[in-house]
Amino acid sequence: MQEHHAHKHEHGSGCSHGHDNDSHDGHDHDHEGHSHGQVVLGQKLGMAFIIAIGLNSLLTVLQIFYAYTAHSTSLLADAGHHLSDVLALIFSFVATLLAKKNSNNRYSYGYKKSTVLATLTNATLLVVACTIILMEAIDHLIYQHTVNAIPVMVVAALGAVISGISAMLLHKDSHHDLNIKSAFLHLWYDALLSIGVVVTGGLIYFTHISLLDPIVGILLALFILKNSWQLFKETLNLSLDGVPKAIDLTKVSEFLHHIPGVTRVHDLHIWALSTSSNALTVHLIRPQGLLSSEERQHISQQLQQLFKIDHTTIQIETHEEADCEHEQSC
Repeated sequence: MQEHHAHKHEHGSGCSHGHDNDSHDGHDHDHEGHSHGQVVLGQKLGMAFIIAIGLNSLLTVLQIFYAYTAHSTSLLADAGHHLSDVLALIFSFVATLLAKKNSNNRYSYGYKKSTVLATLTNATLLVVACTIILMEAIDHLIYQHTVNAIPVMVVAALGAVISGISAMLLHKDSHHDLNIKSAFLHLWYDALLSIGVVVTGGLIYFTHISLLDPIVGILLALFILKNSWQLFKETLNLSLDGVPKAIDLTKVSEFLHHIPGVTRVHDLHIWALSTSSNALTVHLIRPQGLLSSEERQHISQQLQQLFKIDHTTIQIETHEEADCEHEQSC
């Protein structure tokens, strides 16, 4: 999924950033870690998206039709989640296509951030869908309807099978990309929810207690809402260039502090370029001099292996009195 290529640029004393050139002893920006995590949409992954989108689109139409004819809010909740699955798959597919486009003069990082925007949009749509489903379920609690359990069970069972197949098509690639993982989790949760609807239909068939349907519909909607809210918060954090959830900034700072010769770390920033690629910039105070090419390459490799940071920019400063704008990162 990712191709790493290193760009090594050393900037001489001409780039002072407001400091005296002598104080930096020819400080350099270590761009050797610019392993732009490019998402390459393989033929198998592209086909997996297309198949999953087609199957779930047909299933959504079928479920919405039978949810209203059978007066089932639990099936409607499942249909609403399947609709979000379709949208999630479309957004993820388009974002993955955009993410592999090369950078240009206007978008120097390319279009990788589109994967974050797609995931955020998916999470927002899920929250809206859950709100609508909750309102429908509450209405059915107040104005009870007789539920036709047999078609509910059949359609929900079909949904479980299709969601399960679709999820497995994306399972392998979900380990490397939060964007694809979000689509996978949509499908996997839906398979579990569809099984829940089948069980509910069976209970209604044998007990004739139609009130179970809106109750289960509310529970399913709340379950989806809980998971959607977590996804929403995580992707909102990434869209605001927050530190990715999987990366501990304190541990990264400790790692940088332990580089031989480094006396201080400041202006440390970590953010997501996409749902599968992270970046870091930092200033290191190292009085004994600049890092060698081999040392810089080793540091970048360690950051990638330990923290999944594949785009690294390190600026070395040799003056002990270098400004520290953000004391908390020193």
